[in-house]
Amino acid sequence: MTFHLGTRGNLVDSWLMTLIVFRHLPAVAAVERQLALHARDRLLDDEIDELPHLIDDASRELFGITANDTFYPALPDAVHARYGRAEWEANFDILGDYSRDPNAHWRAFGLDLCCERGDTLHCVEVFGRQLVCALHGLHPNAVLAFADTNAAQAA
Repeated sequence: MTFHLGTRGNLVDSWLMTLIVFRHLPAVAAVERQLALHARDRLLDDEIDELPHLIDDASRELFGITANDTFYPALPDAVHARYGRAEWEANFDILGDYSRDPNAHWRAFGLDLCCERGDTLHCVEVFGRQLVCALHGLHPNAVLAFADTNAAQAA
């Protein structure tokens, strides 16, 4: 039996794929830790001020874009030509969907976006739009930078 690990360009073409555990990526772990502390009101004022910068830096490292790059007014002209505002925003409806299995949608892409307890990671709120753009090729600058590293390690 042959096992195909997929290509860097298409994570969903695999017969057998090891899930990329999002929380194990260093940039994700750093943001997740800070967001968890913030949710428990455990961050100092200067850490709260730095949190948006940490999130944006991690987002650029992981996806090549930030959340701000995914908002309609910031989109490149080529994307505006393909989507109206409502049509563009409909791409992100999945982020608001509830499921008993919070990882059901993401598993199809070879991703595990859950914490150790099986709940959705806090950082999905700040990285979700970029992730959707990268997975579906919606934004010309959006990539899954972490998938290249994982694929190289798996090969």
